[in-house]
Amino acid sequence: MRTKLVLWGTNANEERVLLALQLFPEKNEVALYVFTAEQATDTFTKQMMDEWRDDKEVAFPEGHQVITRPLTMTETLIPDEYKVERGDIIQRAQSEWAFVVLSYKMQKTYQSELDSFQERIHQMTEFSQPLWEEMKGFWEKVQGQVRDRNLFREHVAGLREQSNDLFNQMKKLRQSADNQFRRQSAEVAKGFSEKLEAIQTMIEEGKHLINTFEELKKLQREYHDLQLTRDDRNKLWARMDAAFKLVKEKRFGNKPGGGAADAFTRVDRRHQGLISAIDKMNKSILRDEKDLHFEEKRADNSESQLEMQIRQAKINMITERVNSKREKMADMIKTRDDLERRMTSIQSKLAEEEEKKKVEEAKLAVKERIAKEIEESSKELENVADKLEAAAHEITHPHEPVEAVISKTPVQEPPADAVQPEAEEIQDEVSLETEADELPTEPVAEAIPEEKEEAGQEEETVPVTEEEKKD
Repeated sequence: MRTKLVLWGTNANEERVLLALQLFPEKNEVALYVFTAEQATDTFTKQMMDEWRDDKEVAFPEGHQVITRPLTMTETLIPDEYKVERGDIIQRAQSEWAFVVLSYKMQKTYQSELDSFQERIHQMTEFSQPLWEEMKGFWEKVQGQVRDRNLFREHVAGLREQSNDLFNQMKKLRQSADNQFRRQSAEVAKGFSEKLEAIQTMIEEGKHLINTFEELKKLQREYHDLQLTRDDRNKLWARMDAAFKLVKEKRFGNKPGGGAADAFTRVDRRHQGLISAIDKMNKSILRDEKDLHFEEKRADNSESQLEMQIRQAKINMITERVNSKREKMADMIKTRDDLERRMTSIQSKLAEEEEKKKVEEAKLAVKERIAKEIEESSKELENVADKLEAAAHEITHPHEPVEAVISKTPVQEPPADAVQPEAEEIQDEVSLETEADELPTEPVAEAIPEEKEEAGQEEETVPVTEEEKKD
């Protein structure tokens, strides 16, 4: 958290001035540096904004004004004769800096306690389990303040470094105990590995993947409670991660989702991400409100004045944070509504395209059906043509089987000197066969060409009956 602030303002004469505030938590004081418009050149202002706020040294111009004020929650950080453009920034810095001062005091209290541990450990000649437990209890207390965010990282850094050094000194005396812990870790890791191998076998065989996935999740929860060395923990974690990826691949496949270029897919993916972000933001606000309620409840039951002050500072800080998150959430909800309108519009277009696709498919189906009907009709016409050809051949060659006629390939042409029957005669023959089946089916006698020439006229051909043959 920054302990320096730079912003523009005006003095009592409405003259533009550059104001720089710096917190000194060890003194619980705030220094206000005032620079006139002539002193606050562009170069100097840029150095103050970019370097001085990041705790880098910047040379101040001569003649600037310095005002030192104690940090309190009742008085403002800036004297009344100065006005700033963003009063909310000053108010927020005041609440945050009050928390910084109280956190600094708490860090000094823990530092004094840790120095006492260091003196005792330096006098040790052998490992002491009670002192080890005291050190663990001390560090758990510090960790509790870290979890409650009562200590900043920079405040905890020194405590952690010194605590680690003391723990390392005690670990050297507890080497045998560490070896025992490693053996125990190996045994625990072996048992856990056997359970994991059984689950991996079921995944590879593809059996009961849903139940297997749940068993894997249960095994993951057990993993976090195991007492393991870092190497054993990393190896088991890598195997569990591979098992999770394998079961997901078995259940859902390894193909990436399609439609990356589709507008609806992109908007829907963004909408889903925004919904998730809104849900997380809402949960974050609820957690802050819960923390706020907790701090308000515990403020009256504080064990010391320092704890009560730090809880009040946290109440102010959490309130500011909740207000900021609510503003962000309002913007996210507005964006969500806009995306939902776009999704509705795209869905309408997709419905139209789907309807057009159905119409085209229906047209194609009709074309295929018509083509099939034409093909079937052509086959029927070919069968009719074969039947007509067989009937005509039976008339001209009554003694030859129809099957033989149809099977002949190619059809033999009659001799060139043979006299072909006239069309009228064929039609008469057909009518005789259809009207009187009892008439004989003997071939019609034809005149020989030479006899036709001698007679000088055509002879009428008459069918010969069986009685005439006997006579």
